[in-house]
Amino acid sequence: MLLNVLIAVLAIAPTAFCACAPSTTGTCTPDLLQCCGLQLKSDLGLSNCYGILAFEPECHRQEIENMYINGISGLFKVCDAFNKYYECLGPARRDCTSISYHVKAGLRLGDAVQVVSMYKQFGFACGAGFEGFSNNDVCMSNIFSTKQTQISDCRATFAKNLLADYKNHCMYFEQYTGCFNALFDHSSCNSESSWWGCEYARQAGRAVLHDCSLQCSTF
Repeated sequence: MLLNVLIAVLAIAPTAFCACAPSTTGTCTPDLLQCCGLQLKSDLGLSNCYGILAFEPECHRQEIENMYINGISGLFKVCDAFNKYYECLGPARRDCTSISYHVKAGLRLGDAVQVVSMYKQFGFACGAGFEGFSNNDVCMSNIFSTKQTQISDCRATFAKNLLADYKNHCMYFEQYTGCFNALFDHSSCNSESSWWGCEYARQAGRAVLHDCSLQCSTF
């Protein structure tokens, strides 16, 4: 039911909200990314991180995840803002949210990967994971409220392991999703929650680790 409500809300959102000059070629430009990115931050009310998402991906991701502390209302706000952001990017959305574009724009590869993994995670939360979150509204908000340090530790350990021993990246990927699976353990929520945590992490890793066959079990 809530998923249908979200779709309806996004469907009636105005399409003429963006004053940013659109791309006519499907190619991203710094001006377009800056304009749409600042609009996204304004829509979300983000104020603790410098610049746009691409400049400090981890800072922005944590600030956005803090909105999940407000449960379904926080998720609605995030999803609505990202929907407007992607509409603002228009035909250039794919290029503007790619690793290659951010590397060409001057970001280190690791930071470019973090940006794209962030897009993938929020895409999951607002898409396939929306119903699972809404079914566990109170519990999920409590996890993001009390376990943000552990969530950050899961990510930091994963990144450190990949840099030190990339040949075993699929093993570290499995450990990473397992770390999230444990944080969202279904014993304290609904049976969907551990799957949600695993998939939330898996989507982030799939920004680059396409060769790993890891799947998250459903409930």
